[in-house]
Amino acid sequence: MLRFFACALLLPLCSLGQQNKLIVKPGQTLTVKRGETAKESTTVSVLPGFHVNSDKPKDEFLIPLKLTWNPGPLQAISARYPKSEDIKVGNQILAVFTGSFNIETQFKALPQAPVGPATITGKLRYQACNNEMCFRPSTAEVSLPVVVEAQ
Repeated sequence: MLRFFACALLLPLCSLGQQNKLIVKPGQTLTVKRGETAKESTTVSVLPGFHVNSDKPKDEFLIPLKLTWNPGPLQAISARYPKSEDIKVGNQILAVFTGSFNIETQFKALPQAPVGPATITGKLRYQACNNEMCFRPSTAEVSLPVVVEAQ
């Protein structure tokens, strides 16, 4: 019975350890004119000792890294991920990202977008692993300041 209570008390600490395996940092304020496109580079840093599945993992059951943006004054047209690296874990070869890398998003300012400063938000979904285990999939919130200018 004592073990049950000890495990119940430590469970929140265990779940904390499954989060924050990476740091997401969008670029500087993105300035774009109505109806035009602009590129933004989001820097992702995976903590030492961990890796995240690439955007195109080799196994259909692995959770891919995916950056999505919510609707706002800008519309995300495309996202370009870096080339993944292959690592061997056990007897599997995995396509992963490690260290720091950039995800480049191309945005288009809507023709009717309000002129002035705004913020667009998004999410980076990922699954972090080390060489012994994978953690639960997680989502990091992303926020990007933008300025929409008249044409």
